[in-house]
Amino acid sequence: MSYGSAALVPRRVSSPAEAREVVEVEGAALVSGIASEEAAMEFGRAMLGDDLVRIGRQIEATRANAEAEGAIVDAQPADERGRKREVSRDTTLPMPPHNDGFAFGDEAPDRLFLLQARPAADGGENFLIDGLALVDLLPAALAEFVRTVPIDHSEPGIPQGAVHPILRTTPAGLPQVRHHPFLAPVSDDDWPAVRAWLDAVVSARDTGTRFRMEAGEMAIVDNYRVFHGRHGYADPNRLLYSIWGWTTSAVAVPRRVLDIVHAGQPVG
Repeated sequence: MSYGSAALVPRRVSSPAEAREVVEVEGAALVSGIASEEAAMEFGRAMLGDDLVRIGRQIEATRANAEAEGAIVDAQPADERGRKREVSRDTTLPMPPHNDGFAFGDEAPDRLFLLQARPAADGGENFLIDGLALVDLLPAALAEFVRTVPIDHSEPGIPQGAVHPILRTTPAGLPQVRHHPFLAPVSDDDWPAVRAWLDAVVSARDTGTRFRMEAGEMAIVDNYRVFHGRHGYADPNRLLYSIWGWTTSAVAVPRRVLDIVHAGQPVG
């Protein structure tokens, strides 16, 4: 079965109020004319209004940063289960679809702002996958697994202390569906179902519609519902900012700056 119809091309909006409405209903929106990272955060503050708890830059995505951060992660040890962290170090390959902040469990942001400061001269197209739409496309047995069977959502070496189904309802009553390449079952008997979910999401990426963001364009994403990433590129000048936002509907809001590169590592 092809899952490409779960890919989402965000609708273009022109104001923070329209962006809020479209993201709440459709899962993502696209705005243009964002001249800087600070302008992106100002747009986010206006969009989220009184519901905003915290917003700030999390990732400056460049080829050089991917290589440098990948080298740091490569040097980190495997966890007690033999699992090893890795990041998308080779930018010529497509990224695994993911929700940002997956390593931090409940503290992952519920809103995501992806500002394209400088696009790649060639390649680097973005993709979004509507997780809820994808679940509706699954065979019945797999969809039931996704909705009901708790699994391990932790990244290697970064335990979360709790297990949940892939699709759960948050304390605020919102659906949250998750994907990243390190998902693992609680019981080894459930590996086939977990792998089937992983395969379905990658299939949606590989067969679904992609879109290109030009300089000053920003995708605004419901990070609880939509998986994102980009296809391969080689241009060293490409620059994208990932800005994380937490609202009053977030499961948990961190009190610290979340360090993706050194997550789970001893301090000092």
